[in-house]
Amino acid sequence: MSHPQLAAIQRIISESLLIPAQSIHLEDPIAGLRNIDSLSFEMIIVAMETESGQAIDPVSLMPVKTVGDLADLLGQLKATPQGGA
Repeated sequence: MSHPQLAAIQRIISESLLIPAQSIHLEDPIAGLRNIDSLSFEMIIVAMETESGQAIDPVSLMPVKTVGDLADLLGQLKATPQGGA
């Protein structure tokens, strides 16, 4: 399965959790990722904000359960004009 943001989200997660990017798949549950905890999840979110140039509304994180959900969110952020919401 391919996703336009797969490589970017794999890189972000890999760098945040210090795990190989090729071990990260869209269907992986976030809670099941090796080395994940609340601080590393925050690192992922900050990296996504940096990558997209957009702030993430915490409410938009509520339905996020999988790596694919994070990839979808990153795609939405990148599609939003700078400064828009």
